[in-house]
Amino acid sequence: MQITDAALEKVKEVMENNGGGFAGILISFEGGYRLDLVKEGDESQYTKIENDHIGVFAMQEHVTRAERANVDFISDGPTSGFKVTRDMPESESSLMSQIQEIIDTEINPAVASHGGSINLLDVEEKRVFIQMGGGCAGCGMADVTLKTGVLARLQQLDPDIEVVDTTDHASGENPYYTPSKK
Repeated sequence: MQITDAALEKVKEVMENNGGGFAGILISFEGGYRLDLVKEGDESQYTKIENDHIGVFAMQEHVTRAERANVDFISDGPTSGFKVTRDMPESESSLMSQIQEIIDTEINPAVASHGGSINLLDVEEKRVFIQMGGGCAGCGMADVTLKTGVLARLQQLDPDIEVVDTTDHASGENPYYTPSKK
């Protein structure tokens, strides 16, 4: 687990600006990495990850990913924020590059005609984590796009590939899909 000086400085600033009393950061993975603060006294709910500079915690099911995480703070132009990546075996890195190329050159041009986009979040072994955006987020045909378009194309690389859609199709300002009322 690596945390850059810029990220460490920003985490400490955020802790201080929120009144202090924090034991460290929580690294979780739910389709993509997420950082939260852990209040002092709540540490026992999580597994501690070795780090010499700050308390780092993870839920048990996310320990392996947290141990391979690289946390940075990017301040680039008008946008800034934490960037969390992980060390990948060469096979996953190569597969991720191939998938990103297919998404950029084939899939996104096709879904863009409907105002949508597909974002590659991560690859773990043969599980591909994506998030749908634009017109794809909440679209009633999102599952069809995912299975007959995205998954079918990616399985041409390897038939064992599994695609995990992390999109919250029911949220947003104007989702195409809204849960039925009871």
